[in-house]
Amino acid sequence: MAGAGSSARTGVPARHLPNQLNDSNPASHDEATRLRKLLALCSHLSALAAQDADLDAVARVLAGGIGTSVAILDRELDLLASAGIAEPDGVMGQLREHAGAAAVDRVLLAVSHHRRALTVPGLTGSERSVAVAPVSVGQEFAGYLLTRSSRNAELSEDMRLLGTEHAAMVCGILLARDLVIAAAGGRARQELVDGLLAAGGREDGEVERWAQHLGLDAGKEHYVLSVSLARPRGGGLDAIESLLARLARDAVVTSRTDEVVAIVPVSSGSVAHPEQARALGRACAAAVTEHHLGIAAIGLGRPTGTAAGISRSYTEARRALAVSERMGEFGGVTVFADLGIHRLLVRIPDIADLRSFAGEVLGELLDEDNAGGAEYLSTLSVYFQENSSPRRTAQRLHVHPNTVSYRIRRIEEITGLSFGLHRDRLMAEVAVEILAALRSRP
Repeated sequence: MAGAGSSARTGVPARHLPNQLNDSNPASHDEATRLRKLLALCSHLSALAAQDADLDAVARVLAGGIGTSVAILDRELDLLASAGIAEPDGVMGQLREHAGAAAVDRVLLAVSHHRRALTVPGLTGSERSVAVAPVSVGQEFAGYLLTRSSRNAELSEDMRLLGTEHAAMVCGILLARDLVIAAAGGRARQELVDGLLAAGGREDGEVERWAQHLGLDAGKEHYVLSVSLARPRGGGLDAIESLLARLARDAVVTSRTDEVVAIVPVSSGSVAHPEQARALGRACAAAVTEHHLGIAAIGLGRPTGTAAGISRSYTEARRALAVSERMGEFGGVTVFADLGIHRLLVRIPDIADLRSFAGEVLGELLDEDNAGGAEYLSTLSVYFQENSSPRRTAQRLHVHPNTVSYRIRRIEEITGLSFGLHRDRLMAEVAVEILAALRSRP
């Protein structure tokens, strides 16, 4: 490293500018001319900060003002903008070849740590030096601005370093502006999503406009997917949002207080909803498990062809989640369209009421099962599923049809019900569904 105040150094940059600008010496006049050029350059760069400029504009102005090549890198050394470089994507390789990998890495570390501009000299005296200035956004280090000296440059090394530092400051201002705009855009997008989910079936043009602003295709049906985590870990919902956005690239995905919500278009093809939705839900659950983010429960609403219907689909997705949680099965994928009578049962606030109803209808039959008698409840459940067919019930249970008929008669005797009566049969079916959902044999 050369010492401070030299034209090629890796220490703190010098700030030696001429003090006698009206000296009659021609060298002083040249110095004054270069200083005026530097001031004009800095003024031009400052003006960019007040305009709708980008990093490419800063690179072009800086390269033209000091006659050098310019590269702007993020903190991971990925290229953000450049000017005057034949192969910008290989700028770091060129720099390490120019100055040596170890020297470059030391300077980059020092620049990021101390937030001061430094110079990387070439490996030989004939090599041009590279100035490296930190780009900061507020208190956060955001990247580097690199300029390479020109053999025919009008500005001195000190002046080039000052210009590089000033340009890096302008880059930080522009990046901060972009972050503010992105944050505002994110808040606006979140408000649009929240408005759609809470629209409550509003049928007006405002809801349609919200959907258009979110980029939803009015020619497609959409459904809502909701992901909730049990025992979530730090950043779990944000990570799930990223995973889901990759799995459903056409979806609108956002994190909320306790869930991740996706508004997903129904794809045209041979696979129809809800199988499409079920496949996406399974893929999401698998990704959550693979990334060790916790236990995920996924609820899926039915598709809708209107923006106003998205609120209904979201409500269905949340009810599907509520079913899995209420019935002690948190985790996995629950499709609202598959719930059947559980859509109604989940709305009864007290599970004890459901259990009490099942007990009143089936009565002593539950005691028979608990005592280890014939599997009356499982027989009755399959019997109802097979539309009261003893033959099909027997096939599923691997017993003789006469055994099924006997068990059904015994169930009627024990409960006092007659399955030939619609009212008795309906109550028994609901009671069996309740017990199956609770996975309980009280």
